[in-house]
Amino acid sequence: MFYQSSGRSSVARRSAAIAVALGLSSWLSICAAADSTASEPAAASAAASSPSDKTVDHANGTVSFIDKKNSIIVVTLKSGRELSLNAKDHSDVLDRVSVGNKIAIAFLEPYVTALTPEKGAKLTTMTHSVKVTQSTADSGQDGFRAVRTYDGVVEVTTINSKLNLLTIADRTGTAQSVKVSQPDLVTVMNSLTHHEHVHLTYESAFRVSITH
Repeated sequence: MFYQSSGRSSVARRSAAIAVALGLSSWLSICAAADSTASEPAAASAAASSPSDKTVDHANGTVSFIDKKNSIIVVTLKSGRELSLNAKDHSDVLDRVSVGNKIAIAFLEPYVTALTPEKGAKLTTMTHSVKVTQSTADSGQDGFRAVRTYDGVVEVTTINSKLNLLTIADRTGTAQSVKVSQPDLVTVMNSLTHHEHVHLTYESAFRVSITH
């Protein structure tokens, strides 16, 4: 009698343990599914608001001047324009380039980083600075990445809400179109009107390959 009671008790305990295990497994599966579902919109939103890696232009040039004391590299493009890069944060690049090096540049799609209405503010010329942001080789070639940052008070000339493109003109009248990706800045863009003055900051990243 005692043996039969013990057997039933053992079976009951095993059944209870299995039920708890199955319940825990189901709960973990539900949680994992919920986490996965919740992360999908966040991932999509992050992808939509992140800068594009799309190449929009190319250029070639020659390293014409290097100032190691001030961490400056000057590149003269084939067009005759000069590009001055600040390599202070990645000084190792200064040791990998030499005057006379031939380089190839791939410019990526510009994107807005700050947009503020400035009613009554006078238009300015867009100023810009260039700095090296990554000193690793790209696609097996010796090179680095850099970014140009533009800033100024400009006039809104066109708003393309479908493509999230903002076309502006600075004091010189030079028109430029830039992508607006961040959701909060898209909201600001869609609230603007033609000829409104805004304080705009945008960045244009590019990849540099040293072709020697």
